[in-house]
Amino acid sequence: RFFLTLQECVSAAALLAVFGISIGTLLHRFDILRRATETWVAAAAAAPTVLMYPLFLVIFGRSAMTIIMMGFIAGLPAVILKTIEGLSGTRRVLMNVGRSFKLTPWQIFWKIQFPSALPTIFTGFKLGLIFALINVVGVEFLINFGGLGQLINDLAERYDLAGTYAAICFVILVSVCVFILMERLERWLRPVD
Repeated sequence: RFFLTLQECVSAAALLAVFGISIGTLLHRFDILRRATETWVAAAAAAPTVLMYPLFLVIFGRSAMTIIMMGFIAGLPAVILKTIEGLSGTRRVLMNVGRSFKLTPWQIFWKIQFPSALPTIFTGFKLGLIFALINVVGVEFLINFGGLGQLINDLAERYDLAGTYAAICFVILVSVCVFILMERLERWLRPVD
């Protein structure tokens, strides 16, 4: 059950990394698009997305894809908003230095803006990943479809309180381990502070 939940979380995380950072970069690049949609993205971050699971059940069926997409949708606003914040927070003097060296806009983005925004992007990714994990386990619990959520549901239905609390503590332990892993990955990607 752990590996099923892990697979669903890794799939949701890959979608978050690809689409969340890309959409955040796109919104940062086109200011009018950002101003038109940023408040909607922030509102989506506050919305209880787990309540949309019946809609996702209709669209994707009772499958792992439903759980992956629920985790993805739950974490997406955090990644988008923090990507915009990180790219917008690049110091102007760094951008001017890049222009003085005649860097192309593409080079300025990859050599100056993106590395400067990486700590903030990682913060958003970690938040999105935690939201995804919560929703993955929650939807597994609700639709009783495999993974750690189903384990918690099975134990609770059998009134095995010790087992239920042990499974919940295991989910918390897994989320702490994921957070530590993300911290190490961030340090590896940006070795110089």
